[in-house]
Amino acid sequence: MRIEDARNLHKDALVIDLHTDSLIASKVLRYDLSKRHTPPKGLRPWRLHADIPRLKEGGVDCAFLGIVTFPYFGSSFSRALESIEYARSSIEKNKEIAAFALKPGDIVHSKEKGRIAFGLGLEGLHALDGRLDNLEELFQRGVRYVTMAHFTSNQFAVSSASRKKAVSFSWLSREFVRLANRIGMMIDLSHTHTEVIDEVARLSHAPVFVSHGAVSAVRRTFRNLNDEDIKNIARKGGLIGLIYANWWLRRSIRKPELDVVLDHADYIKNLVGSSHLALGSDWDGFISTPLGMRDASDLPKLTELFIKRGYSEDEIRGILGLNFMKMWEDVLSNAQ
Repeated sequence: MRIEDARNLHKDALVIDLHTDSLIASKVLRYDLSKRHTPPKGLRPWRLHADIPRLKEGGVDCAFLGIVTFPYFGSSFSRALESIEYARSSIEKNKEIAAFALKPGDIVHSKEKGRIAFGLGLEGLHALDGRLDNLEELFQRGVRYVTMAHFTSNQFAVSSASRKKAVSFSWLSREFVRLANRIGMMIDLSHTHTEVIDEVARLSHAPVFVSHGAVSAVRRTFRNLNDEDIKNIARKGGLIGLIYANWWLRRSIRKPELDVVLDHADYIKNLVGSSHLALGSDWDGFISTPLGMRDASDLPKLTELFIKRGYSEDEIRGILGLNFMKMWEDVLSNAQ
């Protein structure tokens, strides 16, 4: 397939990014997501990979914005609500080119109208402030997935950053899984301890997933998924969103080439099949990206690499977005 054909495929496909941190940068730096931005001088942690102009250039039809709160300094829940309102107001201000995604059909409708859809995902259950009823309020306000832990553990889940080799799964954790299943909230296992992944995959009646992750067999580090993690997620009908962060992709003095992302994709495909793959960039999440991926506008290059690696058109369309759409529909069909 020619490069031109690859780009046409990418443009025609439904393209969904499961996790970006662009909302944090926008809120802290006070910039409008509808405007093209470059990194401010002297503030290198934010590379400013994604805004609406560059997402459109990259063919992205939907991006999930992370709602992130630090687990200190008072109520995390109130700060999460503030971030949600900021996200909603940003989208409303740009309603001619952006829309809110509350269900899978909203993404399709937005693409047909030439708009970018934005979903919301909460990163870390510390933001519930220990109260399960707060999960229902977050859902009512538009959050559609929750990551059980972040870089710190909480009352509901132990983080993958924890040095504990064995962890317990509390009554509160079980009740969270049951409630998330009941209301149709997707459960994200990024950043969670391997035993939490095992227990949640066993207990959940709906698919579970990893919004932004990589493979331990390719890059061995605490953050990445081992074979059993991947199999547990796949057995539950879930998927792994491929991250573009160099540190989790390859340990190297030099920046890796973009095809390192495909090394992780190939491993997952060979282990459980390509139907369990998706995209989860982690753009603007204090990350450095591989050579060839400056920002969101370069995303079509990833589709070209999938073609060069021998992935079929159906497999690529699935990875770009359709696999996630199916999983989300399955989660909703399991809700009561």
